[in-house]
Amino acid sequence: MARRGENIYKRKDGRWEARYIKSRTLEGKAVYGYIYTRSYQSAKRAQAEARSNSSNHIDSSQSLDHGTSLKKYLNTWSLSIKMSVKKSTFSNYKGLIQRHIIPSIGDVSLYQVNNELVQQYVNEKLEGGRLDGNGGLSVKTTRDIVALLKRSLKPVGIEIKVQLPKYTLPKLRVLTLDEQAALIKAAMAQEDCEKAGILLSLFTGIRLGELCSLKWHDISFEEGILRIDKTIQRIVNYDVEESKTAIDIDVPKSEQSMRNIPLPQFLIDMLRRIRKDASEGDYILSGNQHFVEPRLCQYRFKTLTKSAGIERVNFHVLRHTFATRCVELGVDVKTISQLLGHSNVNITLNRYVHPTFEHQRKCLEKLFTPL
Repeated sequence: MARRGENIYKRKDGRWEARYIKSRTLEGKAVYGYIYTRSYQSAKRAQAEARSNSSNHIDSSQSLDHGTSLKKYLNTWSLSIKMSVKKSTFSNYKGLIQRHIIPSIGDVSLYQVNNELVQQYVNEKLEGGRLDGNGGLSVKTTRDIVALLKRSLKPVGIEIKVQLPKYTLPKLRVLTLDEQAALIKAAMAQEDCEKAGILLSLFTGIRLGELCSLKWHDISFEEGILRIDKTIQRIVNYDVEESKTAIDIDVPKSEQSMRNIPLPQFLIDMLRRIRKDASEGDYILSGNQHFVEPRLCQYRFKTLTKSAGIERVNFHVLRHTFATRCVELGVDVKTISQLLGHSNVNITLNRYVHPTFEHQRKCLEKLFTPL
């Protein structure tokens, strides 16, 4: 059944008509495309595919005046992709455009944008591009800006090739075995929804946003399964004049992130005890219809770790520790990758799998143990 706002209708001749924005003019006016099929489901699938294929497109029939500024073009382009990307992705793009690109090179004519100009811009950002004026912009953010410029300018035939410094992933913190034991002891000292959430993250590796979005119906006690199909995060809302933030509840970042995770029996037993009279639609962390914000969850986590004598950690350390412990126990990387919800095994290997020095020592000891 068609829903309001989907732009899918049943025609008098019995066919289903789906409408989608296939491009935008430089003035931001939508150019629509139409699809006709025999069923609602096929119309919906075709509409989704058409939106995906047109996500980078600016209407080629519109003449691009040589005086058109990069600022005007990027604002139009961002509108053209808004409906085909996640809200968080759109917010990130708008942030890079408004905070970094437009103030520096926004007034440049679109057709004056070339490799030399972008290279000079990148060098300046790396040298002194921080918004607070304290030094250069990070390599990660600079690379994100260049990736955005490449994607947005490709539809009008402008190819960007610049030299960028290599980005090295920061070394992530892992709880030592003693710290992990101290955290588990502190979390189990008083059973409640908040502590159960911390243990759930430590023993399943779920992300903070995934944890905050969990409701009781996401757990099957009979099967011992945790279902992950949504996430919560706070994003900047660029639909208002003053950049205010808003909570976004959406599907996870990739298809692989939507997954079922088997739960250890002790977690199942704990969750049964703390649920009490909460309904299926209640959030696990709050026990009612109101979610707990990720930043509040982060604050409570730091309070608990401080009481356990653990310093310099954030909530993500639980996910990183989970992956590392799995490796140390001999779990294969493919399984770890699926549990973490990564799109491919390389992400798991490069980002999360860092065996401890003690584990490396044990491996070498095994290698030279006399047969």
